[in-house]
Amino acid sequence: MMTSPLVLRLLACASLASAASSSSTSAKTTPQRITYTSLSSAADDSGSDLLLDALTKDGYVSITDIRSQHGLHFREMKHNLMSNLHECLSDIGEDVPLQHLDDGTVRKSFATVTLPSADDAASQQPIHLLDDYLARNPHKSAACHAFQEHLSDFRSTVGDATRLFAARLSAELGVSLPHPLLVSSNVKRGTDDNYDDVESVVMGGEQLEHFHSYQKGDDVKEGNDSMATIELHTDQGLFIAFTPGMLVDHSTDQSMELSDGFYVQDSTTGENVLLEFTQDDDLVFMLGDGVNQIINNQLGDEDGKKVLRATPHALSLSHEQPRVWYGRMVLAPNDAYLPEAASTTFGQLRQAFVESSSKGESIPMGIGCSSNSKMVINTSRFLADEEHDEDEGGHGVSENQCADDSMFCWYRCMALTEETATCAERRLGLQCVDPRGLVVEGGAGHGDFYPACTNNTHITHPITPYPQIEQQDTDVCTADLWTEFNAEEEYDHVISLKPDPTKPGPATNLYWSIIESEDGQKKLKARLTFNDVFGWLAMGFANEFDTVHNGMNGGKVLLMKPGGEYSPVTGLDLSVGPNVGAYVIDDTDSAFRHWVDTESAVEKASHEHTDCFTALSFESDNISGQTFNLEGTDNIIWAGNSNDYYVGYHSPFSRARLTINWLTGDVEFFVSKPAWGAEDDADVSEADPLDSPTKLEDDDSSSSTIGASIGLAIVIISIMMH
Repeated sequence: MMTSPLVLRLLACASLASAASSSSTSAKTTPQRITYTSLSSAADDSGSDLLLDALTKDGYVSITDIRSQHGLHFREMKHNLMSNLHECLSDIGEDVPLQHLDDGTVRKSFATVTLPSADDAASQQPIHLLDDYLARNPHKSAACHAFQEHLSDFRSTVGDATRLFAARLSAELGVSLPHPLLVSSNVKRGTDDNYDDVESVVMGGEQLEHFHSYQKGDDVKEGNDSMATIELHTDQGLFIAFTPGMLVDHSTDQSMELSDGFYVQDSTTGENVLLEFTQDDDLVFMLGDGVNQIINNQLGDEDGKKVLRATPHALSLSHEQPRVWYGRMVLAPNDAYLPEAASTTFGQLRQAFVESSSKGESIPMGIGCSSNSKMVINTSRFLADEEHDEDEGGHGVSENQCADDSMFCWYRCMALTEETATCAERRLGLQCVDPRGLVVEGGAGHGDFYPACTNNTHITHPITPYPQIEQQDTDVCTADLWTEFNAEEEYDHVISLKPDPTKPGPATNLYWSIIESEDGQKKLKARLTFNDVFGWLAMGFANEFDTVHNGMNGGKVLLMKPGGEYSPVTGLDLSVGPNVGAYVIDDTDSAFRHWVDTESAVEKASHEHTDCFTALSFESDNISGQTFNLEGTDNIIWAGNSNDYYVGYHSPFSRARLTINWLTGDVEFFVSKPAWGAEDDADVSEADPLDSPTKLEDDDSSSSTIGASIGLAIVIISIMMH
């Protein structure tokens, strides 16, 4: 089954609300506060009214006056635990996962998870890093011993409050939601194991827990106080329960005071406002994008009064003191089917997809656990400077050049997020995977790869080729037939798009004429012919500011592909048939799933394909608003694939970047060695003459075919996946 782009977007690990700095306002607000007793009393309607009002208007609420099952005040529990966090993390030392945030802040973390179980002791998973350290060093770190002593009661108390919050929200939404709310894939005949309401959904899902310590680095430059530590974003999951940040002062017997710097986007004005916490026993519940996926889209609430708000929020730190924070993110049950995709579960989708922002921007890291339970959320590529020595096959970066907070994957250094930086905490490995969950050994592979926490390995889940389409029959696809295919119509100019005729690869030609419409407007009438079968074909404008991917990233192209709706797991939907579309390639993420379909009309665009050859034709003065310079030159890219229907990869001999003078037909190929590909990346046959109909085995038999997922479309974009 092909999952719709809408469903994929809704399942994204986090949702980008804005990239604006959070510290640009002096406005302040405080959360609605409800006592634990009021919330737990079914007879107290005021608590319920306040709860729903706060969650529909603001998307967050604070629960106060919480006590443990043993009668201990939550304020004391939090102090006893969190006052020891920073020192304990420091004592453990180099084994603690670190993240270096953009403003110079260093974040250290413990990570764990609470699993669905009626037995609280069984559901609480340990912090393995902490347990292992204390087992090896039983007489060291009083802070770690104190932290561990108070950990279980603290987590149990937060768990009780989470269940209560879910129960009251469930009661308030009541008949406005369908029954069951989510259907389980594990339902057995004669049983009712579905998730009937919000409470059962919350208690049936994993709850990711993180204990963070933030501190400005010693080398932070002046002026960085105004930079957001974590940009405005919306967390994934149904909601997150967190304790407001506290500043730890070890010079005064570990005294703690509330930290500022937590911003939310006001639902009325859209302004970023400082969220102030005036009581140190707050446990804040803030809604995430999961309410849109599971609740809001199923509400039978005609007047809209029960539509919940997922809150965009950000963090900006200016203190030199350590800031400690705890958060628990509630995820939908792994076995529950998506409401809009009755054959796909949340667990399957989490493991299969990583989704970027629909605006083509990298998804920001969450303050808490805004990352998938199985996958990294930030797939942006952090590439080495192009001036680096082009070792490792000419890719410009090698594994030993990656920083501690990044991973060598897809021949580049990819940043680790909170989730992937703490894989070991959950007894998972850190691997370079593709959307199918397959692992490329050592990160040395072309395609749609990214870091992920998984127990898959290159041995248990090795890279396998995509299903190959039927290839050319060289006895049928002769040179004479290729000449005939190219001679269908006369044009004023024709050029070969192969930079070096001595290299292997399919012959590719561009024919064009400059024509005038009835109103005197000049247009380019062009035909791109490709001596191979139809996987995909593309052509368009290079982004001259992209110095890393040969002009690909940010390029505007026409893409001819053999199918419609696309999944990086199953490829193109071939039932839709061939089509030509105008796309803008993401500025940083090359994988096809990150491209923006402009949905703009492509004037007189047509596709031709036989069992031997492929052609893309069009008449237009622009691509996605960028006009052709028909009185001079344009910087053009093209690429094609004849191997599969996954729009994933082209060989280094099936693409090029060049400058074309449309008036004279003069051509200059871009010959700088690209940092993202080398001749040894493709499994090629012997070099053939330019006009030879013999096909090139485009894609590497392993790593290249695992490519991002671009089917066979001939994208003149030489810029596709690598």
